[in-house]
Amino acid sequence: MVTRIIKIGGASITDKSQFEQVRLANIDFIVDLFKTNYENLILIHGAGSFGHHQAKQFKLNQGYLATDDYDKCRWGVCDTRRSLGRLHQYLLNALLAAQIPVVGVSPFDFLVSDQFELIEENFRHLCQHLERLLSYGFVPLLHGDVLLDKSKHWRIYSGDDLLLKLAEHFKPRQCLFLTSVPGVLRSDGSVIEEFYIDENQFDELNSQSTAIDVTGSMQNKVTIASEIVKKIDGCQVFIVQGVSDQSRQILSTPIDNPNIALTGCTRVLKK
Repeated sequence: MVTRIIKIGGASITDKSQFEQVRLANIDFIVDLFKTNYENLILIHGAGSFGHHQAKQFKLNQGYLATDDYDKCRWGVCDTRRSLGRLHQYLLNALLAAQIPVVGVSPFDFLVSDQFELIEENFRHLCQHLERLLSYGFVPLLHGDVLLDKSKHWRIYSGDDLLLKLAEHFKPRQCLFLTSVPGVLRSDGSVIEEFYIDENQFDELNSQSTAIDVTGSMQNKVTIASEIVKKIDGCQVFIVQGVSDQSRQILSTPIDNPNIALTGCTRVLKK
């Protein structure tokens, strides 16, 4: 049922160095990519400069710590979700203006974890809701979010982790990470155009630290992309700059073409 799952990186649509600063031109470019090929598509977006500041300030990724001021941290959960909602609305407005039948879906409303592990029954309810939306021709738009946790009160659940979980369930034919950089970069700034999970290229990534991506999360993206390639036979996985000729070419090329080859972006493969 699902052809593509695409994660729109927060850094590709916001200025992460500025509090709640959106890049409207980038949003318009990326939305234009989907105008003619949005059937059986699931979209996820990151937070960028909307929510990260609060999540970091209140250490929400650690859950509630007994040494923290509970009321302040609880307020931080609320403000993080408010901020995420602002960015979500920017994307909804742009997609609807492009006549794309998008429906916003909040993971907070469906997913619950315990000791940071998702409760599978709740995840199944989310998937059932997405399946129903897709069957009616809607495009679900999800995002990284704060979740409630039975033991830790709350936790952060990233859009990248959500992509992996949804890919395992829906088994799409293609997954894309739209980022703020051309792909996975070597230390000299060149792009690793074919990243083979069977080879020892993770060492090269380790030596680059987070300098390869302004979001500081490229290594996590590569790890998740590698898991998708391992677990889903035939799924094409690309890490590509969102605002680029390469992203436009990927999304205008039939997925049936198994030999799609591009320069200037990264395809994650197994031999």
